[in-house]
Amino acid sequence: MGRPEKPINASGGAVAAFASELRRLRALAGNPTYRDMARSALYSPSVLSSAASGHRLPTLQVTLAFVAACGGDQEVWRRRWLEVSGTPPPQPPTPPRPRDFTSRTVLAGRTVLPGRTVMPGRTVLPPPAQLPLRPRGLVGRSRERSLLSRPAAAPIVICGPVGVGKSAFALDYAHQIAGEMVDGQLYADLGSAPSDDRSLVTCFLRACGMRDEQLPAGLGQQAGVLRSMLAERKLLMLLENVRDERQVRLLMAETRRGAMIVVSRNPLLGLRDVRRVRLDVLPRDDSVTMITDALADRVTADLVDCDRLAELCGDLPLAIDIAVRKLAARPDVPLARIIGRLTDRGALLDWLRIGDVSVSDLLRSAYLQLGGAARTLLHELAHRSPGEPAGRADDLTSTAPIGDEVVDELAAAGLLRHDGRAGAYRLDPLVRAFVVRYVIPMMNQRSIFS
Repeated sequence: MGRPEKPINASGGAVAAFASELRRLRALAGNPTYRDMARSALYSPSVLSSAASGHRLPTLQVTLAFVAACGGDQEVWRRRWLEVSGTPPPQPPTPPRPRDFTSRTVLAGRTVLPGRTVMPGRTVLPPPAQLPLRPRGLVGRSRERSLLSRPAAAPIVICGPVGVGKSAFALDYAHQIAGEMVDGQLYADLGSAPSDDRSLVTCFLRACGMRDEQLPAGLGQQAGVLRSMLAERKLLMLLENVRDERQVRLLMAETRRGAMIVVSRNPLLGLRDVRRVRLDVLPRDDSVTMITDALADRVTADLVDCDRLAELCGDLPLAIDIAVRKLAARPDVPLARIIGRLTDRGALLDWLRIGDVSVSDLLRSAYLQLGGAARTLLHELAHRSPGEPAGRADDLTSTAPIGDEVVDELAAAGLLRHDGRAGAYRLDPLVRAFVVRYVIPMMNQRSIFS
């Protein structure tokens, strides 16, 4: 129950009478709270409450949203509003035929179901379909896929280190369920998107059919409308390259009918009540399968070279993907000869670059997000012999100022991995090669890492 409404000024004339009729309509609808009405009207509770206050005539759009939330006849109320406002009704020479849509569309911020007749003069937008191209050739991940298939209303956080295929995995799942999300699919890459949270929320609301005059003024109100959409509609939202909890906290909502997927290197432990799916490097069998599937006409017999290539790439899906695309572009060169040239990890790291995608660039982006203590520990580990394990957490943190949180920081960034034993870690060869080849030689040239 909300607070009792203030009495309408009896001397308010036609505007006060109009507000009284709105209140009567709401009473006939069972006196829903303005908060409940806001979920379907897509206006804030305060805007809807002001419409029935009698202080001033609400806009036609607010009036029709109020009426629709109470189950009233919008055409009748449109005529009433025109009478009170003194606006002459439009006189079209020939009434246009209503348009019948067989697929779901978004109309003035609200969903129109199949078979509904759309009144003339309304702006109709298709549901947003913003997902990027579906990735092909994914292998393995059966355990992780099973975690996604369990029904739940909580948002999904897909996390893991650089290059393990988080984005491809998330996109593959998003495309699998896209057919069920008949109210649309929203997508944003927060690593390249503007830092203004308001612009992202506003863009999403516009994509869902809201006009500028319908948008609430405050960021919190806009985010609340978007959360309502996620909770009540069959709507999918996919957010990639999320750096921290602050970027997505306002948008977190239970998705009873839709789905929300967040992709981040960081597990985002500050977010409560989410489903986390962590990805790591592929098992060797899946790495070899990824190579043989992509180079089927070249490796029908010799799996030894495929195993060696998977080992050189550290079973990292991104590295394997770049390698097989470069190999496919050189069908004239024997696979064994190319692999022989890549036994030097530094040369391999330089070679794992295609177009604007590079393993070293992604490792660099992860390195730049580290604090000073984490960088110091990474430099120390890279100087150890290649065959030596990084060690256990208690060994790594035995010297000040290194602490447990620094080890956790490196692990969360994907630059230090658990090696299967409790508390034990290892440094991947590609990470070691990156530090030795790029970071340490540039330590005295601050321009690259400043």
